Amino acid sequence: MTKRIPAAALLFLLALAPILRADWKSELLSRLGRTPDYRAAYEYLLEESKKLEPEDKQTAGALLPFLAGKLGDVDRERDLAADYFETYRDNDPNFGFLDDYTLRDFITFWAGWKRSYPLVYDLSLLSYAKGPATGLPAAVEVGLELLNEAYYRISLGPYILEGGHWPAGFHILTIPLNDLFERSDTYDFILDLRAGDIVVRKPLRVRIDIADMIAGAASSPQYTFFPEPGTPAKAIQDGELSLYIDGKLVLRSRKIAAKPSSFTFPLGGPLMPGQKPYMPPPKNDPMASGVNIVDAIALAYKAIKDLVARKPPKPSPPSYQKVTNLSFAYSRTTAEGLAVSARASIGLVPSRAIVLKE
Repeated sequence: MTKRIPAAALLFLLALAPILRADWKSELLSRLGRTPDYRAAYEYLLEESKKLEPEDKQTAGALLPFLAGKLGDVDRERDLAADYFETYRDNDPNFGFLDDYTLRDFITFWAGWKRSYPLVYDLSLLSYAKGPATGLPAAVEVGLELLNEAYYRISLGPYILEGGHWPAGFHILTIPLNDLFERSDTYDFILDLRAGDIVVRKPLRVRIDIADMIAGAASSPQYTFFPEPGTPAKAIQDGELSLYIDGKLVLRSRKIAAKPSSFTFPLGGPLMPGQKPYMPPPKNDPMASGVNIVDAIALAYKAIKDLVARKPPKPSPPSYQKVTNLSFAYSRTTAEGLAVSARASIGLVPSRAIVLKE
């Protein structure tokens, strides 16, 4: 026999559900207040956060570094704060359930992290091309947003590629790609950021995929026949000689006819300073004439004023598009002498930053 729940009881349970879900907040508050037990609160929240809904998990994720800091565990505080920013950026959950004493203390703590953590987000490749890209690029540009100012350094293995100081905002990194198109692979360019005593390391993972290569049709062998006996020989001015063995190119030589040099002859110089060659001499010596100094200064001032007034506008910055991947078509010759075509795709693999220990 199936028992039915009355409608009134069902409505009561539905209304009670938010209260039941908020029980973890009441349990947490019982360990805080004016006489807090931070260790008990930290251990409870650390275990309880594994079972929370996404919205409550975000709230717990911001409170855990606060409680770890109260316990004096600086390394744990930094790791938990970095995990929060890398997951939720700088978005704040609702802390309205905290008591006034804890809330004031937490806001002071959290504001310090939001002002200092060098969060890197919104990474994307930048495309300047208006048409299909051909040929392999020597480098690509990566755009990123930085939450707070920081000193930065980008490196590949032991080689430091770039470094300096970044203010908060949008920045562009140039990533060299020389010798990275031999095979499909992922390359980690390491971006280190220092803000105060916080050092954050974020890998910029560049994925390069080489598409299947399609062999082109081999060039048909070209045969050269000797002229009939008795035919006068004529010197070859230009041409190309190719040697094939089993349909494969093994040698190629080219001769280009030299162009005859142009004939020049010297011209005499002017008879007087300022006179064009072979023109009749002027009646008056141009070196003996002059202009009024005041008029010359006035003309020079007017010319400079007009030049400044007509100063060309500053060139506009190049336009680009933020894209998730770039593709390039190119061709090459294999070791066997076959012409092949290929396509290389470049993309960014998502990665999380970590806080380095001193």
